Amino acid sequence: MIIFRALIQNIDSHLKNSIMKKIFTFFSLLFIYNLAIAQDACNNYWSAISPDGNHIYFSSDRDGGKFEIYRVDIDGSSNPVRLTNDDTVDKLYPAISYDGSLIVFQYGNYGSTAEVYIMNNDGTNLTQLTDNGVYDGYPNFSPDGTKIVFDAWDNTDYPEIFTMNIDGTDRIQLTNETGAYWQSAPIYNPSGTKIIMSKGFNADNHFVQMDLDGSNRVDITPYNDPLSDMDSGLHFNADGSKIAFYTNEYAGGYNTGCDIVTADADGLNWIPLTHSTYKDCYAFPFFHPTNGKIYYSFNPGGTGTWSIYKMDLDGSNPEKISTCTSVGIDENFDLSKKLIYPNPAKSTLNIDFEGEFSLEIYDLTARLVLKSKTKKTDISQLKQGIYMVSLKDSNERVIKVEKLVKSE
Repeated sequence: MIIFRALIQNIDSHLKNSIMKKIFTFFSLLFIYNLAIAQDACNNYWSAISPDGNHIYFSSDRDGGKFEIYRVDIDGSSNPVRLTNDDTVDKLYPAISYDGSLIVFQYGNYGSTAEVYIMNNDGTNLTQLTDNGVYDGYPNFSPDGTKIVFDAWDNTDYPEIFTMNIDGTDRIQLTNETGAYWQSAPIYNPSGTKIIMSKGFNADNHFVQMDLDGSNRVDITPYNDPLSDMDSGLHFNADGSKIAFYTNEYAGGYNTGCDIVTADADGLNWIPLTHSTYKDCYAFPFFHPTNGKIYYSFNPGGTGTWSIYKMDLDGSNPEKISTCTSVGIDENFDLSKKLIYPNPAKSTLNIDFEGEFSLEIYDLTARLVLKSKTKKTDISQLKQGIYMVSLKDSNERVIKVEKLVKSE
């Protein structure tokens, strides 16, 4: 009888453990599923590849609110780092110096808030370069690292092309067009001998090449009928022999979608790499320096979220590589850091997290049993057993989920 009772207790113990494991697994998957849903609802776009080919710099709103500048390994997901962090305006169009040490970007959207900022490639030494109460944006470095070319509205109704030193001095206006012409999105060629800009009447844009002083302008892509086609987002490959850009030439005109095209550096021999359906937008292509890939941004239907993809140079093997993993409030936030301790815990649970947060503790039936916002949380009233802990930041982003053992 004693042996039978012990056997029943042993079976009962295994059954309890099995049930608890299933509940724990379900609860964990529920947290992961909810986090995955949140992770799909973010934008990642404008990928720029470091000269060594190891990192991608891009803009994302993955941590809620405004677009910030991030860095991630070339696979698109490993070791994400948030480089800007004031959550006041969007940070757009990051460009990398040719030696890889500096990042320049547009701080703010079109309007008087947009200025040009520069920082080290790890986000340190953030410095404002322009401050004149009008739009300055879309900056790019010269190959020798001494100049920045950008577009701006100074005393004009439409943007013109400017250059300045990398410390913001010696601002020089290169173009000065009359009428409703846009001069925007300038970039140096790899040899540093020419500047290519996107020029258009209202919404129409095509590429124009000019000397460093703004003279001797030559069309690189043909002039299009007003409000019909647009060429934008030009980038050179490493040796300067090819360009990639996006256009709505093949999608049917203005606001119908856009595709990525490669061509010779002189604008000849177009090869479309993507084939958009209505309002799909394949945009912002960037040649990888060594691996034979083009990285780009894609927005399905024009109303979805932007994601970063890569593809072969002929447009084959497209692959989404960006995620929406939250990096956290701190720029170099370490997700492997031990944030909740001790574990097991008897009476007090400590939280090692800077900034505002909320701690939620659930039992294995998914019932919320305790919520706290203090770094030392009294858990003495909880019964002995296993719980799930969720740590969230001030924006309700899940930072950590883990099992907690409450001891006696």
